[in-house]
Amino acid sequence: MLTGVVTGLFAVPMGAFAFIVQPMNHSRIEWSRFWLVCAALAILASVVGNRFWNQASRLLPLTLTGQMILFETLFALLYSFLWERRWPAGIEVLAFLCMLSGIVWSTALHQYTETNKNPS
Repeated sequence: MLTGVVTGLFAVPMGAFAFIVQPMNHSRIEWSRFWLVCAALAILASVVGNRFWNQASRLLPLTLTGQMILFETLFALLYSFLWERRWPAGIEVLAFLCMLSGIVWSTALHQYTETNKNPS
């Protein structure tokens, strides 16, 4: 929660600086939209997202929490490719597959360890 608060405290002066540097290039409606989007992102991504992350990391074993971090990275890559409206380059696909194979391998090892630890 404090990370989101501090990020917001850093974002306010940066937004104010952007407004001071070039206030004539954008209309009031565009600036209003900018501040509304910033506020929505601050509340949803920082506060709500952080709350979900904390709850999930408490409920999951450490090995699965690490995988959650990797999935977060994979989806960030996917969203960035969609945003740029392009396909990933060959090296990006290779990196993606290496990360994905690491996740699958770790999940298989976790399942094997849990199965052998608690024989029923």
